[in-house]
Amino acid sequence: MSLAYRPSHADATYDFKYGVRSVQGGCRSSARETTGRVVAGAVAKKILKLYSGAEVLAYVSQVHQVVLPEDSIDHQTVTLEQIERNIVRCPDPEYAEKMIAAIDAVRVRGDSVGGGVTCIVRNLPRGLGTLVFDKLEAELAKACM
Repeated sequence: MSLAYRPSHADATYDFKYGVRSVQGGCRSSARETTGRVVAGAVAKKILKLYSGAEVLAYVSQVHQVVLPEDSIDHQTVTLEQIERNIVRCPDPEYAEKMIAAIDAVRVRGDSVGGGVTCIVRNLPRGLGTLVFDKLEAELAKACM
């Protein structure tokens, strides 16, 4: 990362704007942007659980070219404990090992890979969001962007 900009990160923009190489390739500015969203999401999850019994879970479903088959996880019964059993947060142990191997294979070259996350929301109260612009999907997309 000391030799090249990371894809989809603000490293190049930061350098061109401020004329200096950002700390650890821009990780500091990315963390500042992300921290508020993570904290707000954690508080929102607790409030939803407390007042409506809603549960929000997310797990890694893809790392590079390792894709967890859609039907391999039962979204009605998967638990946070199953998700948290490994470092990649994939509830399927076999695929978790494959994902870890994919990450390790590129890490030795000093590279990184992308991935995908699946989010499950259970017992969400009716009426959250609006009919067109602020549906749950739109709100989640805005939060991710």
